Amino acid sequence: FLNPDRISLPDIDTDFDDDGRGKVLNWVMDKYGHENCAHIITYGTMAAKNSIKDVARVEKLPLSRSNALCKAMPDRLPDGMKPNLKNYLSILPNGTPVCAELHEAEASADPKESNTIKYARMLEGTVRSTGIHACGFIICRDPISDHVPVSTADDPDFPEKKTAVTQYDGHVIESTGLIKMDFLGLKTLSEMKECVRIIKLTTGDEIDLDNIPIDDELTYKLYQEGKTVGT
Repeated sequence: FLNPDRISLPDIDTDFDDDGRGKVLNWVMDKYGHENCAHIITYGTMAAKNSIKDVARVEKLPLSRSNALCKAMPDRLPDGMKPNLKNYLSILPNGTPVCAELHEAEASADPKESNTIKYARMLEGTVRSTGIHACGFIICRDPISDHVPVSTADDPDFPEKKTAVTQYDGHVIESTGLIKMDFLGLKTLSEMKECVRIIKLTTGDEIDLDNIPIDDELTYKLYQEGKTVGT
């Protein structure tokens, strides 16, 4: 994993049946110590439309007007410009604004409208919410709180419990020297397990997923004909 060409630390990926992911994480925490394990936090930031809707609500701008402003934002911007308020309010070389309706709102005599654009520009990009990384998990040799700040969040696998999360997100956590483990819960594996259960229920046949032969002629025939939907 570690060589002069690779700058970043490796992350270790392990795939599990979706239904059993919580059990695996519990086992890991029991084995390595609950204070030595933590999920990774994620930060949701305010995008252009979110900013306008949130500020409009505080400014008491009618909902129909804030929806109209959001709808006026074009889906595609010229020359690969990022979809942010600064670019929506910019003027193109031919003298026309990228989004005329937002431009008018910014210059509006109605303070509710002009303030909505003014404060939305300030708030855009700031953190609006936190969550838990879908699969990232940290296992440390000693308490994680010795290395990074730790917070708590609702446990996605056990809603009645709180779980520890690092307050640094996935992009920063590697620079602290902690290695990220990816415990992925795969829906595909859950579906295969369910298929095996249903086959046994309906036909009585027991299928061992670990020892399925991969030389079945009819299966290859399906693939040769391109009939791969659902497989």
